[in-house]
Amino acid sequence: MANLHSSSDNTTWQASILVIVAGYADAVGFLTFGAFAGAMTGNTVLLGIALAGRDFGAAAQSAIIIASFLVGVAASAILGRRLPLMAILGIEAVAIVVAALIAPPVAAPVLAFAMGLQNATMTRFAGASLNTVFLTGNLQKMMQDFLGRFTGSTKPLQSEAAEGAVIGQLWIAYLGGVVAGALAHQWITYPLLPVVLLLPLALIRRALWNGRGDS
Repeated sequence: MANLHSSSDNTTWQASILVIVAGYADAVGFLTFGAFAGAMTGNTVLLGIALAGRDFGAAAQSAIIIASFLVGVAASAILGRRLPLMAILGIEAVAIVVAALIAPPVAAPVLAFAMGLQNATMTRFAGASLNTVFLTGNLQKMMQDFLGRFTGSTKPLQSEAAEGAVIGQLWIAYLGGVVAGALAHQWITYPLLPVVLLLPLALIRRALWNGRGDS
C-alpha cells in the first residue's frame, strides 16, 4: 500500500491540530521531564551541556530521547505503508497516554517517540511541505518566501503569500498549544491526557473535507 498520509490533499486544519498537539507536548515535556518532546535541537543542546558538565546520566537521558524520536520517524516510514492514518494516530495517542501515566525517565522517550511518529507521518498540507512538531524550518521557509517577492523567486507571488499565511497560522497554533500545555501542567494531575482528545479532530476534518470532493 502506498503511503498517502503525506499527500498534498491534507488540509491546514489537520496541520493546525497536529501543531497544537506538538506545542502542548513540548511544554508539558519540558516542565515535567526537563526535555522537549519534539524539538530535537533543544535536546541536542541539553545533551551537549550535560556532556560539558560531565553529567553523564543527563547526557544519556537526552541521547535516549533523541534516539526515541528517530525510532518514531522510522516507525512512521514502516507503518505508513501498511496502516491507515487513523491507526497511526491511534498509536500516537496510546504513546501519549502511556507517557502521561509512567515515571518521567521513561515517559520522556515515549513522548518523543510519539512526536517522531507524528512529524514523519504527515508532511504535506495544502500543497506545501511542512513540519508539525518543530517550527524552525517552517519559519525559515516563510521568511524565504517573503523575501522571494523582492529577489525574483520562481514561485508565483500568490503561492508565496498562501504558504506564508499557512506557516504563520501554524506558528500561532503551536504557541497556543504551548500556553495550553503550560497551564495544564499547573492545574491538572496528568496534563498529557487532555491533548489526546485533539487527535481525532484531524481525522474528522479530513473526512468532511474529502466528502465535499475538495483536493
